[in-house]
Amino acid sequence: MYNHHPMNRLFFACVAVVSFWTSVVMAGDRTATIEEFFDAGGRTRVIAHRGFSSKAPENTLAAVRAAIDVGADMVEIDVTLTADDHVVVFHDETLDRTSDGSGEVFRFTLSELRKLDAGSWFSPAFAGERIPTLDAVLAEVEGRILLNVEIKSEAVDRGVVATVASAIRERGMTDQVVISSFSPAALKEMHGVAPEIRTAVLFNHTLHTGQDAVEIVTGVDASVFNIKRTRLTPKMLQRCHEHGIPVGIYTVNKPRRMRRLVKKGVAAIFTDHPDRLLEILNPAPSAAPALELEPALATP
Repeated sequence: MYNHHPMNRLFFACVAVVSFWTSVVMAGDRTATIEEFFDAGGRTRVIAHRGFSSKAPENTLAAVRAAIDVGADMVEIDVTLTADDHVVVFHDETLDRTSDGSGEVFRFTLSELRKLDAGSWFSPAFAGERIPTLDAVLAEVEGRILLNVEIKSEAVDRGVVATVASAIRERGMTDQVVISSFSPAALKEMHGVAPEIRTAVLFNHTLHTGQDAVEIVTGVDASVFNIKRTRLTPKMLQRCHEHGIPVGIYTVNKPRRMRRLVKKGVAAIFTDHPDRLLEILNPAPSAAPALELEPALATP
């Protein structure tokens, strides 16, 4: 029978507080290597899409730092080449949407791009935020969070793959980075120049529709299958589960969709709101019970 003595009540209150803060700390634990990231024992991993891009301007150091601070498992960025062959972090082919510049990125030198404001479009609070280089992001994330580097297809023919591989190797971060791309050529080249760096296929509906998911992955010597939520089929998920291929889903921002994907046992979810997904994966002690995994055949 429960004893209502004040000291007992104090003891159980302390236990509750410790349990709560333990869950918070665990939510912020960092994964040491890519191998551990994809061997999570069934736990869905949190990938901050272009950084914590709902809180800070996408693909900037501010967004990367915010992803680290919130406790995401991995941060995803996009890279392309400048006119003078430097690797910069930027998503679009043109500067117009996320900077105060205009025109195609590849026509500008690094020094020219560094003069642009890549933060004011998001919020006046980020005025003066710059377009970062890959080296700057690598320095920021090293030992703090894992990194998914998406190589933009338009830069592949200009030698971006070898340059990216060299930058990662020089920092000794080959076990902390995974390379993804919609370009099969980019993934094949990465496997050739740096086979120790893991790669992820980004499902390209123009090239891949009708193909078997496992064959898509093995055809370019990749390790991971990343796909848009609306293009995932039950068969794709089942085939990948059967062959031990991690599946990453992008870009999911609504909690109800996050919950459904977590139930299906997907390896990772890309999101602009990593805080929402972390709350689902690491609920407070008073929250609802943990989600039960569904069979891989469930509808996405």
